[in-house]
Amino acid sequence: MKTFYKAIILTIICVLFTFTALHAQSFEIATFNIQNFGQSKMAKTDVVDTLAMIVRQFDIVAVQEISDISNRTATAFLKVVNSNGARYKLSCSERTGREPDDIKSAEQYAFYYDSKTVSLTESALYPDVTDDFQREPYVASFTRKADSLTFVVCTIHTAPKQAVEEIAALAKVAKWIPTHFKNAKRIIFCGDFNASCSYASPSELQALAIHKSPYYWVVPDNADTNLAKNACAYDRFVVTENLRSYVGGWEVYKAFKSKKVSDHWPVVLKLEKRVKNKQ
Repeated sequence: MKTFYKAIILTIICVLFTFTALHAQSFEIATFNIQNFGQSKMAKTDVVDTLAMIVRQFDIVAVQEISDISNRTATAFLKVVNSNGARYKLSCSERTGREPDDIKSAEQYAFYYDSKTVSLTESALYPDVTDDFQREPYVASFTRKADSLTFVVCTIHTAPKQAVEEIAALAKVAKWIPTHFKNAKRIIFCGDFNASCSYASPSELQALAIHKSPYYWVVPDNADTNLAKNACAYDRFVVTENLRSYVGGWEVYKAFKSKKVSDHWPVVLKLEKRVKNKQ
């Protein structure tokens, strides 16, 4: 009997070991439109503490709608994020809206990333020579330290009334990225696309080149990413198909109920790392 029970215990241990060896280690990227993020919001300690808590949950956070003309908010917020001993770093764009008709809508983008789990190679604001965007997309190249997976993240905040046209123009950005970033084989587009409700219909989106191969839309059209009464899938993740096998899921991170924090919730993409059993 003892031999029988030992065999059962060994079997259970082997099963648990195999499960652990094959489990997916999650790496999470969030996109977050922090509504009108400037000095006024930074003065609200409770709001800023909530925002910092949210950033610390993820490996990379792409932030849109930094509206501070003094360009101090992004750096000041990084200090709050790291006030508990965290080791996040910041890559922040210059103010967007280079064309005269876009200046009034100028904003900054930012990537906050955990230096323990990921490193940044380089970043650049897309040179929008044909003025396809009100706010030029911001692009950065990252490497995940656990397995040296390299990928490029492009974030955007579209002009609502031009959402379909600007989303379509991301196909141009996709062609530009490999000319500027080395080893740019895997691309993630994310941000406030305004890709829903009155700004963009599913049929309009599905007709775009960026909605066809080799691109995979992670967040579905029926998602609810904002705090308004109407459910709208404004915030999206789109990945190249060579990243699709790494996608372990997505979620809307409903960590707050107050619009004082933002009128959008963070949307999260989970990138898995498969650990193979050596046996």
